[in-house]
Amino acid sequence: MTTATRRMLVTMALAAQVGAVAAQQAPAVDTSQWVCEYCVAPAGPESEIGVSAENVSQDSYRFSRYTGFEKGTGWGLDATLRSRSGLNYADVYVTRLGLPYGTIEAEGGKQGTYKLTFRYAELPFNVSNSALTVFDGTGSNRLTLPLAWLRGVNTGFMPGLAGSLHSAKIDSLRTQSGVGLSFVPSGGWEVGLKVRQETREGTQRMAGSFFFNSTPLIVPIDYDTKDVEAYASYATRAWQVRLAYQGSFFGQHNKAVIWDNPFAEFAPGATTGQIGSPPGNQFHQVSASGAYQFSEVTRANANIALGRMVQDSKFLSATINGVLAPGALPRDSLEGQIQTTRADLKLVTALSPKWGLNLAFVHDNRDNKTPQATFNWVTTDMLVATPRANLPYSFTRNVYKVSTDYRVTPRAKASLGFDRDMQDRTNQEVSKTTEDTLWAKYALRTRRHFDVTLNYAHARREGEAYQAVSTLSPPENPLLRKYNMADRSQDLVGMRMAVLPVETVTLALDYSQAKEDYSKSAVGLTLSERRTLGANLAAQLGEDSSASLYYSIEQIKSQQSGAQSFTNPADWTAENLDRIRTAGVGLKHALIPKRFDLGADYTHSHSIGDVTVSTGAGGPGFPSNTVDLEMVKLYAHYRLASGLSVQANFWRERYGSSNWALDGVSPATLPNVLTSGETSPNYKVRVVNVALRYAF
Repeated sequence: MTTATRRMLVTMALAAQVGAVAAQQAPAVDTSQWVCEYCVAPAGPESEIGVSAENVSQDSYRFSRYTGFEKGTGWGLDATLRSRSGLNYADVYVTRLGLPYGTIEAEGGKQGTYKLTFRYAELPFNVSNSALTVFDGTGSNRLTLPLAWLRGVNTGFMPGLAGSLHSAKIDSLRTQSGVGLSFVPSGGWEVGLKVRQETREGTQRMAGSFFFNSTPLIVPIDYDTKDVEAYASYATRAWQVRLAYQGSFFGQHNKAVIWDNPFAEFAPGATTGQIGSPPGNQFHQVSASGAYQFSEVTRANANIALGRMVQDSKFLSATINGVLAPGALPRDSLEGQIQTTRADLKLVTALSPKWGLNLAFVHDNRDNKTPQATFNWVTTDMLVATPRANLPYSFTRNVYKVSTDYRVTPRAKASLGFDRDMQDRTNQEVSKTTEDTLWAKYALRTRRHFDVTLNYAHARREGEAYQAVSTLSPPENPLLRKYNMADRSQDLVGMRMAVLPVETVTLALDYSQAKEDYSKSAVGLTLSERRTLGANLAAQLGEDSSASLYYSIEQIKSQQSGAQSFTNPADWTAENLDRIRTAGVGLKHALIPKRFDLGADYTHSHSIGDVTVSTGAGGPGFPSNTVDLEMVKLYAHYRLASGLSVQANFWRERYGSSNWALDGVSPATLPNVLTSGETSPNYKVRVVNVALRYAF
């Protein structure tokens, strides 16, 4: 036995004796509350299944716009099913199956080896159930007038109008389904494939016209979109690389809608009109992205994508009016093709423990290679118009960003940045614009529970000489300035403050303001301004109760100037002013801790919208548009036994609105517009939901 080994054994023996003495002298350590931060173990039941009954008091398309709620009682299934066996796993999530807006999602595989995913969802979209129409065949691609219909020069001379009106719903249903598969063939690698399909069926609004007479149409929606993505990625400690392909294929099943003209013919043969639907198209893109960690303080990211859009659907005939002879088209399809290139580069580094530097560059290019030609065309199936040429629009955008962060103190940080956005366009009124933005941000967090963040940004956009596109027909007013290309000055201000006066109370205040000045525009948008102020209070009232309160005010204002003719620079102005106030309160209380929970939420929102037009001639203005929303939600959750619980929810919503563009406007109110007679939404709806759930 060596001397070193002998010494080690002696040391271990002495340590054991000292430990035994210490154990006798020191109290025993209570480890019952110790938690392993790095252990992954189930904390309770992993699966749950439940059945719910839901009752809706009345139908309202505004209330059920995105949820699809229907009057009456329905039954639904909710489930979370999880299975684990070593590295193998399977998860299934079922939400509202049997009720509107139901979804099924599943994921399974072997950790670190492969993964399978599946998703199915039905997403309703309700627009209106108060629309009126005189057409038969609503929702089809052929809208016909009643056999006894007598055409009139205007809506006041249509004797069969009142007796022919009937209601029609405007709604649609999107059905989504998709699957995905990914493999991890070896260390660092992952390859995958995702396929998704969405179909949408239903109806939507559209307007048809014959010169100065217009008619609302309810036309069909029937299309599908297929998306495909394939990718491969590789990652090490320093490198991350990803290659991918994305493809999107849009298919339209209704090529066009043909509708009868309810007005008297102002041109020979103008008895029916035709409107085309969005054509089928494809999009393909390959992309490569990567990141490299140069050191602990320096990292670079890059993403490059090349895309190609194609639209080659056959043209419809120029008109279905057999009296007109517009001449042949230069080709039988658009032969549309657009190539896209996008590159995003970013570098993040630390110059010192206090200084940080961020650099970014974005290149976005759209090259429209659609061939240009002159087309013969017909205006509203009435008249042969002056031939026009299509204008393939292209642009190139380069954005440069630089910013720095400085740690003023351990609890305060200041940031400063500069962005330059440069755009070049073809076939547009302004060929080149440059926008510079300077911004600053300051964040402070004190030791006494006080946080504040301040930010400010100033931007200025200037462009080359504004010139109306000469080939447009009818021509544009040369004084018009489109807001997205006009010279502009913009200021953004923001503040957020959070205070904790005591440990159980948090008060937060938010303020933001955005102002855009287009004062150089003689005709067009001249001013846009938005202000928002909000307050939020949250309090923990005890171990079993909490409350929250919030209030916000928002004001949106815009001003524009217009001209009735090219000779007058601006002979009328308009101002839009919207004001929205929202308040709410929420309460949660455990009536019996860990067994019986209660909660309530109340929200009230009121908005007023005013449009003021000044022509110098005086006269009455437009009435205010208003929306008033009141919502109450109550819920209770009671645990009947181990794993078994019941939950009840009550939802009451009251909605009142007024809109001068709808209220009092019957189908015959406007002489040259056969309106749909819709009314502003007003409703009171109650929803009761009771669910029984079992966790295991």
